[in-house]
Amino acid sequence: MRKHLVATLFLLASFPALATMEDALSDFKKGNYGAAVKELNSLGDAGDMSAQIMLGALYNKGGAVARDDKMAAAWFEKAANQGNAEAQYQLGNLYENSQLTKDYKTAADWYHKAAQQGSAKAQARLGVFYSGGMGVNKNANEALLWSGKAALQGNMEAEFLLGLMYMLGEVIPQNETLARGWLTKAAAQSHPNSLLLLAGMYKEGDGGTKDPILAYALNKLAITYQTDMTTDAIKMRKTLADTLSLGHIDTSNKLAAELQKPNNFSPALNAYINKAHQPPFRFFERPAK
Repeated sequence: MRKHLVATLFLLASFPALATMEDALSDFKKGNYGAAVKELNSLGDAGDMSAQIMLGALYNKGGAVARDDKMAAAWFEKAANQGNAEAQYQLGNLYENSQLTKDYKTAADWYHKAAQQGSAKAQARLGVFYSGGMGVNKNANEALLWSGKAALQGNMEAEFLLGLMYMLGEVIPQNETLARGWLTKAAAQSHPNSLLLLAGMYKEGDGGTKDPILAYALNKLAITYQTDMTTDAIKMRKTLADTLSLGHIDTSNKLAAELQKPNNFSPALNAYINKAHQPPFRFFERPAK
């Protein structure tokens, strides 16, 4: 019996120790990328989803390994086929935006799998796909459904899309009040284009009260956060500046500073609106008895 035990221990000692995720992460922290990737490959081949997703991300990003989106897709697919929602979303993103040939239909299929599991990122992308007919038939109801699901989870891209759709009235019936509401939610998360569109709504009074001071502040933040529509933002700023006094611009700049403070957008916005747009206090005669 003792001889058998000794033989077994000798045999086990002759095999290399199995890699663990802790080993891989430790090697990454030390800069031993080659060893880390080798350990992750061992784990991924054994079916470890965390390792598969990490390898997919590494090959997609490049750096520790040479960027290779085909390899990234292969690793993500291993985890996606095990039902991992994050891997399914990442696969969709690869087929939409990567070195791979664009394949919106395949992207939509993977987004749909992840969205059904509650992935807000995938739901938001599905909303975009259905609103524009990318890889799927254009469908306003589906666009609204998936964007709504993501927006209710606080996804700012979905909130922006809902605001845009309600503002334009092309995919769904126009509703400027709802447009302003959803854009405000996205703007509270520093979404640059939402800030700019919201600035335009306050500039023109679309969906509610007209307020050029607030519009100037929101426009300033949109430029600060690098909106895609910088040229439009600069033109709007000039137009607003021409209509505001120096005192109003100073007020607007102070408001922008308050709105920009961490976790203060909504409180600062509500405080300003309540102060600037509350109905004037009036004295009324006591009604005759």
